[in-house]
Amino acid sequence: MLIKYHTYILVFGLVFSGLAWADELATTGCAAKLATINAELAEAKAAGNQHKVAGLEKAYAEVVNHCADDRLAVERLAKVEALEVKLAERQHELTEAIADGKPMDKINKKRQKIAEVESELAKVRAELTQ
Repeated sequence: MLIKYHTYILVFGLVFSGLAWADELATTGCAAKLATINAELAEAKAAGNQHKVAGLEKAYAEVVNHCADDRLAVERLAKVEALEVKLAERQHELTEAIADGKPMDKINKKRQKIAEVESELAKVRAELTQ
């Protein structure tokens, strides 16, 4: 009886995770960009901001005409790689500053720059899955 109960839980879990995964697939790449622009467009129309509406409509048309999921993925991967190189450079600069005995304010500035790059890298990596 216990095995039967666990089997039902497993089956329901797989079904619902499959549905969630399918929903996630529908909103990736160019489709995600279009969904984001649509949401912003609705907000701009509700606020009566005609300049933003015009810009978003132009952006929507550009995405429809020029967006390709494979090219978008390549661009996002390139951004991730560039930021990883930048992060490595910043970490090297910090290591050198510590080794050279630089003042704490300079070391803290370098740590802040590292934190900024890490934050940007996390954002770009999140976009990679969208």
